[in-house]
Amino acid sequence: MQKALMVLTFAMLMAGCTKKAVVNSSQSLNGSSYQYSIDLTKVENDKLEVTLLSPKITTDEITFRLPKTVPGTYSTDDYGRYLSDFKAFDSKGNQLATNKLDVNSYTIKDAKKLFKISYKIDDTWDSPEIKGTKIFEPTGSDIVAGKEFSINTHCFFGYFDGMKQVPYQVTFTKPSGFYGSTSLVAKNSNATTDVFETENYMNLVDAPILYTQPDTTVLKIGGADILVSVYSPNKMANSKEIAANINTLLNAQKEYLGGKLPIKKYAFLIVLSDSKTMTSFGALEHSYSSFYYLPEATSADLSQTVKDVASHEFFHIVTPLNIHSEEIGNFDYNDPKMSKHLWMYEGLTEYAAGHMQAKYGLIDTPKYLDMLRQKITTMKGMKDALPFTEMSANVLDKYKNQYMNVYNKGALIGMCLDIKLRQLSGGKYGTQNLMQDLSKTYGKEQSFKDDELFDKITSLTFPEIRQFFATYVEGKDPLPLVEILQSVGIDYLPEATVKQASLGGIALGFNQATNRLKIANIDKVNDFGKQMGYKANDELISVNGEAMEMMKIQSIMTEFGSKTKEGDMVTVEVARKNADGKEEILKLSAPAILVEAKQKNVLRLVENPTAEQLKLRNAWLKP
Repeated sequence: MQKALMVLTFAMLMAGCTKKAVVNSSQSLNGSSYQYSIDLTKVENDKLEVTLLSPKITTDEITFRLPKTVPGTYSTDDYGRYLSDFKAFDSKGNQLATNKLDVNSYTIKDAKKLFKISYKIDDTWDSPEIKGTKIFEPTGSDIVAGKEFSINTHCFFGYFDGMKQVPYQVTFTKPSGFYGSTSLVAKNSNATTDVFETENYMNLVDAPILYTQPDTTVLKIGGADILVSVYSPNKMANSKEIAANINTLLNAQKEYLGGKLPIKKYAFLIVLSDSKTMTSFGALEHSYSSFYYLPEATSADLSQTVKDVASHEFFHIVTPLNIHSEEIGNFDYNDPKMSKHLWMYEGLTEYAAGHMQAKYGLIDTPKYLDMLRQKITTMKGMKDALPFTEMSANVLDKYKNQYMNVYNKGALIGMCLDIKLRQLSGGKYGTQNLMQDLSKTYGKEQSFKDDELFDKITSLTFPEIRQFFATYVEGKDPLPLVEILQSVGIDYLPEATVKQASLGGIALGFNQATNRLKIANIDKVNDFGKQMGYKANDELISVNGEAMEMMKIQSIMTEFGSKTKEGDMVTVEVARKNADGKEEILKLSAPAILVEAKQKNVLRLVENPTAEQLKLRNAWLKP
């Protein structure tokens, strides 16, 4: 789901958030739970102090860790970089000896006496002094005293070796009027304090929390409560409008999943940023929630981006929530082993996100074909001959630069598999049915073995599907796009000459100060561009009334090029400096002139499809 997204990663987490009874600090000494506390009213130097009353330790030495990697990020982030002032104490307040083992790990001596740990955590969004690779914002944290606390729980809370399955209790002291939006249900909550509980570390990491003055809306869809929580620093967008925007989408997803959602509560946590220097935006998915970091804009301007991102994120309630491998079900946060099935976790999820919109009329067929065309083009620019299973298993290191292909080739694998299944079943069975059957076969409590999944899918479907996986997912052969698309009456042309509209042959650049595209030069301007009267350094504000927001530029230009007809009036709004250096807003207009251009990976509906092609296409693209 790349669209205009510069970076987009998605976390893959597993089981639900079953709650345990509240325990007190004396019980903690008997080993019943981790008891964490954070006071959000006490921010010092952009840091928060974290206190842990420890579960009972039975060894002379124990290692405490923050994660090196969390599920779905497919990167080494070393969250321990943001921890400082680590201390351990016995029940009398005496400090115990500790040793920093590595960037994420601390050993504690005489650990049988351990009662309490304390440390400070800096936020990842605003800590340029901390060395290392920048952490993608939706997987990180933000601490803005009195305004907003973006809490991905893996940034703040850790675990002891061998004790990830012990229950967790987390208490937040919150500023007056603040609300903690999350998929968790608070065990106790009042005006100043929230207490959350999870049965293990995995479930805690699976539940980010957004603390702000509340701007929330709840939708009731498919038997589930859908919480939409928004933080917009300049109040440009709000939860009510965004919830209304995604309501139709979520109802379509409900139908795509069989008419009922397999969850009771879900949370969309959306933080909008007015930063002029942001270099990435997107979301991180969890089993029961998703966390968004997007440029601040109006709800209307955010509409399509939120739909595109949310449609992917929400489908992760199927996988890995109900379908996951042992590598995911028992994730090792500091020495992770990757599953070879990213084609399913991310690829098939991304395919469903687009296919659902086409199938239920949220986008038209030409726009859906253009989405597929973009994925084909991106795939062709990556290592297409690299077996997808091999890439997946080694995505943290050897093939980390190929990760983004999960949203391109991975989605196209899903498309080919879907159409192939419908061919073999006479249109009656596709990937929607397959994922429902796999959910019934496994479910959130049972992991599959990585090496057995293809055989299990084959046993649920058709013998020919095993060869499909062997050839195109485990093997090096390119996907059979021509054959698959032809079966549904779509021509795939690796290259073709097309007539399309252009903005006039202008060379575009970017003004980081204003966050706008600008006209770098007009040396090769064409007849249309001359009629428009562009000047170098004009900055583009809108095209035919569509604001040229950075997150929308690619989709705007694609639709403009393909849908504009010869002679259609085109209006481009630009910002231009006058002779006094003051900015003026001008509207430039001229009738469109189509130009011939070479285009790669063209997808066209067959002019006279056969009855068989139409039947299969309808089975594929109609409800």
